[in-house]
Amino acid sequence: MKMNRILFLSLFLATTILFSFCISAAGKPAPQFQLPGLDGKIYSLSDFLGKPIIITFFTTKCGSCAEEFLLLNDIYHTYQASAGLQVVAINLGESEDAVKKMFVEIPYDSMTLLDQEVQLVGPYQIFGVPTAYFIDPMGNIADFIIGATNRKSIMKKLGRIMWYRGLRTIEIENLITISPQIEVLDLRTGSGNPYSDRANIKYTPVMDINQNLGSLDPNGTYLILSDNDGNSLKVCQQLALNGFQKVYYKINAES
Repeated sequence: MKMNRILFLSLFLATTILFSFCISAAGKPAPQFQLPGLDGKIYSLSDFLGKPIIITFFTTKCGSCAEEFLLLNDIYHTYQASAGLQVVAINLGESEDAVKKMFVEIPYDSMTLLDQEVQLVGPYQIFGVPTAYFIDPMGNIADFIIGATNRKSIMKKLGRIMWYRGLRTIEIENLITISPQIEVLDLRTGSGNPYSDRANIKYTPVMDINQNLGSLDPNGTYLILSDNDGNSLKVCQQLALNGFQKVYYKINAES
């Protein structure tokens, strides 16, 4: 009984410390790292700047981690193309072979890194797994989840870092309906304003987004029109790196 009480108090203290760290770290730069991936390449946090990032710490012996990967893999494939979402799974202290064996049985194909020296346990205050951090496009910690989770919780946190994403026609109509003011940035060549009948839309043709950045309000809501979805995504990422948090683009390929 005494041993159980000591164990409970230790776990409670560790969780409290982690929770306090995460709260105080919110809005601050996420700790940097350089770690090898399962593909043999070295990756750093700065490689993913401009993208919303979920970093999840795990071990192969963690049942909750395995369940979380099913959720993260589905969410990654839903938003990777349209919102640039990057999921980074970091294994703590295990061999490459053990991690590869785990993913033979679990469908997960986003980024996996190896922290075999557990060097990030301190900087990220990891007291248990899974622990997930939500990093905004500017590289700052926006939110976190300690322990087992579910899709609803992940999506709620994801909303804090997914500052931009592609929208289909019906989604754009909903955005226009609920937004008091939207500025359309049109990067297309020789095209006119497709929303000229909407009073809450300001239309701005753009030749070079860099020339317009100084005149744009980071607190505004923007819709990017471009002939190429990849180019639209790059413009959104550039705006996100400059602090814009409500940026959307029209998806051209709606199949």
